[in-house]
Amino acid sequence: MEPPSRLKLVLILVWSLLPCIAIWIGLYEIKSAAWTFLLYHGLVLTPAIWWGRKLWVPTLIAPKIKHCALLVVAALVFTVITILTYEVIGKYLLSNDGALDLLKRQGFNKQAFWPLSIYAIVINPIFEEIYWRGVVLNELEKHPTKIKHFALIWSSLAYALFHYFIFRMVLFPGWAELGTIMLAIYGAILAVLYRKTGSIIFTALAHGLLTDLACIALILDLLGRYPGSL
Repeated sequence: MEPPSRLKLVLILVWSLLPCIAIWIGLYEIKSAAWTFLLYHGLVLTPAIWWGRKLWVPTLIAPKIKHCALLVVAALVFTVITILTYEVIGKYLLSNDGALDLLKRQGFNKQAFWPLSIYAIVINPIFEEIYWRGVVLNELEKHPTKIKHFALIWSSLAYALFHYFIFRMVLFPGWAELGTIMLAIYGAILAVLYRKTGSIIFTALAHGLLTDLACIALILDLLGRYPGSL
């Protein structure tokens, strides 16, 4: 491997760990969801997205209608299953009072709830998919290693890792770790979908309609149990 190529590989590996720092500062130090998005999207993801634009711009391809239709059905099913699961075993996963207190401390109130929610469902998946799959995955695949499927494995693990700092604020011990592992698997699935469809637009839609929409649905379900809590 030529030195410049090695330097590029090290740079993308290090940069893929910066989200952990951004999330930590935003959630644990500043304690603001809005500032967390700004640090994560603005200072970490945006420069890399611009730098790696030649990697992902060719995959700005409109997804097939049948794929979108299947995605909508999958999103509805996944959201319902997520809410039902929370209804049944939610008390073993997290404290409702703790979750509500966290939302308040992170700036969620009646005025900010929907703007933050829409941002999470629409803007967040676009930034994340372009960065994690469009830049990190694509760039790592340009650098062969002795580890088979290294690009897919690293991009999926790094994507899941920074979420751990979110999970541990909400979930009971043990569940945060399990959730991080499951999210790494989910990231790998998104990477496979990206490769199968060749469309970063499709993976962004999948990301937003599956996980992010389900998260907002869970928050709405929680608020429904405690009206007037925000």
